[in-house]
Amino acid sequence: MPSREHDVGSAADLDDGKPRRVEVNGRALVLVRAGAAVFAVRDVCPHQAARLSDGHVEGTTLACKPGQDVRYGREGEILVCPWHGWEYDLTTGRALVDPDRVRVATYPVRVVDDRVLVTM
Repeated sequence: MPSREHDVGSAADLDDGKPRRVEVNGRALVLVRAGAAVFAVRDVCPHQAARLSDGHVEGTTLACKPGQDVRYGREGEILVCPWHGWEYDLTTGRALVDPDRVRVATYPVRVVDDRVLVTM
């Protein structure tokens, strides 16, 4: 089956860092905007099938000394499952804990004239 681009809406309608569920040909995806970048992953957590679109987006914690404020890196690139807190890298779909074994499907995204195009 050949790949095909699907228009899934306006980039302006995506709130930065807020997951949004869309369906393409019966397949549920979650879109996340992080600044100028838009990511698309399958909207099913591989752990126990929760909707990742009900989760939240954050970054990774960076090393710090006791008493220092917690600092984050990769802000806006980590999608957290709402049920058990499993974390997924939006750029690769891989889980942060076991990246070689656990991942969600990712899909290429382009933004053209404010339209979000996902290739499936």
